[in-house]
Amino acid sequence: MFGLTNPRVKKIYSAVLSAALAGSLLVALAPASQAATARAGQKCAKVGAIGVAANGNTLSCKGKAGKAKWKGYKAATLVFGAASAAFAPKEEFAVYAVPKQLGYFKSEKLNVSAVTTGGSIDAINLVGQGRIDIAGGDLGSALQGIQRGANIKIIGGLVQNFPWLMATDPKKNIKSPSDLKGKTIGIIGFGSGSYPYTKAWLAGNGMKETDVKLVAVGGSIGPATVALERGDVDAIAFYTAAYAGTEFAGTKYNYLPNPAALTGVRSLSWVVNADRYAKEPEVFERFLRAAFKGLTYSSQNPTSGARLGFTEIPAALAGQPLESRLALGAYQLKVWLASATPTTGTPASWKMLGDIPLSDWSKSQAYTRAAGTTVAAISRAKHFDNRGIGRANDFDRKPIVAAADKAGK
Repeated sequence: MFGLTNPRVKKIYSAVLSAALAGSLLVALAPASQAATARAGQKCAKVGAIGVAANGNTLSCKGKAGKAKWKGYKAATLVFGAASAAFAPKEEFAVYAVPKQLGYFKSEKLNVSAVTTGGSIDAINLVGQGRIDIAGGDLGSALQGIQRGANIKIIGGLVQNFPWLMATDPKKNIKSPSDLKGKTIGIIGFGSGSYPYTKAWLAGNGMKETDVKLVAVGGSIGPATVALERGDVDAIAFYTAAYAGTEFAGTKYNYLPNPAALTGVRSLSWVVNADRYAKEPEVFERFLRAAFKGLTYSSQNPTSGARLGFTEIPAALAGQPLESRLALGAYQLKVWLASATPTTGTPASWKMLGDIPLSDWSKSQAYTRAAGTTVAAISRAKHFDNRGIGRANDFDRKPIVAAADKAGK
């Protein structure tokens, strides 16, 4: 397993390689949507219900009870921000590139573009300023932003299984958290979720930020690993999908255990501009529905998801031919998906993607306090609006799963 030494990581990575090495796929795939269930202008029985027109467009039942009719959506434009400095096979593939390539955004009458950011904190600041509309940012960083007065709202969860890990070089004599006292830790950047994670990790292991030296090594795992092996840093704080890229090529890491306080903590969550959300909540519900379709498709067939991702975002290929990057890309995407989807069931059975239970919200608040990023309780009722989650999950999984299965043959 390419040096995977942490049991949690082994579980996440299991069964990945066979999927990543699947045969070649069609680049252009027809949109996978429900069979037609509605017709624009036709009467509908349940206000708020979601239907599908013969052309694949999503319709909504609107009007007064007894007089409601199926109506299409008005065209809208959204900018999605990825919480990283470069596009890679992770959320920007599953919830942006795949929905765009397969027409899921088009079915919702959405024109969506994507930009990179300097990390979760940067992405959340940009959302608050209205420079981007929606981003996947660490919940802890979002809570920090709210405490500072950022103009944001949280409308759902994305990564539900905590993905951050502290890694050392197995050839060096750093085998336990206490061995890092007085040493140097490489974080992605001070605008990344890597920073609050490291502070919380230190606190959970009885240390303070001043007990170590933190340096920014950037968002690319390759140079960070070189710095680790050279001894420029004694540990690096990255997420599982990043480690997957170099593990796939044979690099080995020693993962130091996360403290118990981080169990159940949420990572990437859907953060939106509060002003625009107040005016157009339905636009964001439509985005989430398309994103959840992309998440479902990618989970069923990570190899196809990776191919579609590279097709939509060729910059992620870093100048290499698609076929030479596909196996690795599928592997990285599969590992990221393991952090973002339920640990039980199958893509066809996941009915409530995106919710954040109160227990997880409370654990995440405790995490931000341990990281020193928040000092006061932040009301879930005031700052988390999950009213669109149910409707965003209102789509037929069967044809999406079937299309993903067909693409893998």
